[in-house]
Amino acid sequence: MVGILQADIFINKTALITGAASGIGRGLALHAAKLQMNVVLMDLNADGLNETHSLMADCPSMIIQCDVSNLEDFSKAKEKIAIEFGTVHFLFNNAGIFLEGRAWKADQKNWQRIIDVNLMSVIYGLNLFVDEMIACQERCHIINTSSMAGIIVGPALAPYTTTKHAVVGLTRTLHEDLTDNDKVGVSVLCPGLVQTNIIERDHLGLDLDESSIDQHESAKNNAQWLADGVKEGMSPEDLATIVFKKIESNEFWILTHPEFVEVYETYANEITANKNNLD
Repeated sequence: MVGILQADIFINKTALITGAASGIGRGLALHAAKLQMNVVLMDLNADGLNETHSLMADCPSMIIQCDVSNLEDFSKAKEKIAIEFGTVHFLFNNAGIFLEGRAWKADQKNWQRIIDVNLMSVIYGLNLFVDEMIACQERCHIINTSSMAGIIVGPALAPYTTTKHAVVGLTRTLHEDLTDNDKVGVSVLCPGLVQTNIIERDHLGLDLDESSIDQHESAKNNAQWLADGVKEGMSPEDLATIVFKKIESNEFWILTHPEFVEVYETYANEITANKNNLD
């Protein structure tokens, strides 16, 4: 894709942020408000949305309580946005949940729920907004939140890792599909440890069957490692600063934690080394 740089690409443009009730979504919303964007906050958690809104700088905004894993809900929300702001220029497909466990130990209900939230909500966002972004002939950008778990692999994190790898693949394909479009940029956000509540089981919309979650020691240890790590992780506000800079320079990869990139290099080297076995 041709580099797309221009002044004031954010001011007065509309940003839709899913998962905006807390964490990364909240950080993105606060930053967008400072840039005087029209900010649409979307989540199932109405209290969290109201709290995010109360922390934002004054700007045109709207709150929509919505289950983005439900296409009908998401479609109705789109209609509300169109009435208030028209075209969505910056689409942040950010909603996500966490589920640990070994690949064969997550039950069908939990597999379906994490696929619906982490992957299908992203697909629905693309279904609903990309054609209009292309048609508007204005500077637009799509940002899909994956994770470092979208490019590296560890044990007993199969459901989360599977969905986050899928988001990377989906987003890279989208990038290739839009490679000749000089208006619509595409990025995949792969953060490491960030101060969020993703590990908590009691937030609205999780809808997992607790009795079926893998209780193996490896699953428990990795969940605990993540819980401890996010407490000392990067602030969502600092992450948002990185994200918006990468959007402005139209970069596909938004990687925020170099220590995890080093792990990926080891992973990638396994593939490179294997080519010797093909001769």
